[in-house]
Amino acid sequence: MHRAFAIAILIWLPLSAAVADVFRSVDAQGHVQYSDTPTPGSQLVRMNNLRTPTPSLASTAASAKSSTTVQNGDQIHEQLEKEAAARDVQNQVAQTRADQCKKATDIYNQSVQARRIYTTGADGERQFLSDDEAEKSRVAHKIEMDEACKGQ
Repeated sequence: MHRAFAIAILIWLPLSAAVADVFRSVDAQGHVQYSDTPTPGSQLVRMNNLRTPTPSLASTAASAKSSTTVQNGDQIHEQLEKEAAARDVQNQVAQTRADQCKKATDIYNQSVQARRIYTTGADGERQFLSDDEAEKSRVAHKIEMDEACKGQ
């Protein structure tokens, strides 16, 4: 009895794997990967089903199934592309904000560390700010830094 049960399980296991969809994708290094779950950029390469339609309806059912599979695969692929694009935008926005924060922080730190602050005139000569003007400039740089680094 146990032997028959074990044989039945051994026969059933390969058949259960044959039912799964198979997706093919290529990673950044060019390695081909196969998976049963779709990933961004993956393609459906095989779909097996143990149930076969009756011979008289075989061609109609196969074409309907393949068109449904293609539509579902296209929808999944489209959704995955949209999600990947949204993640890329979020990453780029975060990187831009981090860069802006770093730049504003550097400018503020330079203004605090400098003994004298100057502006460059139209003729290219340095025009040093008075102590009051320098303090106002430092406060303005601090506000710009706080605004650029908000939420980080």
